[in-house]
Amino acid sequence: MTIDRGASATEERVAAGAPVPPMVGLALRAALAQMLVMTVATVVTYFLQDTLRDASITAHAASTGQTIAAVRESSFAPFGFFRVALTMLATYVPLALVLVAMVRVGARWALYTLTALVGMSAVVQLVLGTTPGTPLVLVLLAALSVALHGLTLLLLWHPANRRYFQNAHSGHWARVVDED
Repeated sequence: MTIDRGASATEERVAAGAPVPPMVGLALRAALAQMLVMTVATVVTYFLQDTLRDASITAHAASTGQTIAAVRESSFAPFGFFRVALTMLATYVPLALVLVAMVRVGARWALYTLTALVGMSAVVQLVLGTTPGTPLVLVLLAALSVALHGLTLLLLWHPANRRYFQNAHSGHWARVVDED
């Protein structure tokens, strides 16, 4: 018994130079634009750390009924917006870039994984963007990012793309061949 490592449907598509459907191309551009917006938001978060810390302290004081001075003297640790933004950026961008490359060649598993990644990121950015006391520039960047996430999902799951992803991995990468 030998293993025939014949070309998979994805490899055949890449070798044949099958065109990427326009909706998939637009979705991938929207995903790349979202990564750029996320990078800008992370940089802005770095420069607004003090403002974000003060807003977090003020929101905590309002929710607990304490004075701002009492909260500053207590053991309350303000939310670290920049660390969260940097972690999201450092995690999301490399994963999304790999998935974008795989979606481009029609890998169905990458479509599902990119959908989950984009959806989770949109929810996190929506929550962080609506935190009390968030500066307007970050609220607007979060709104733009969530809108780009939504556009990416709409374009990826457009019915015109169904056939492109349908046959991407119809065969297994290795077929067992009997030599009897």
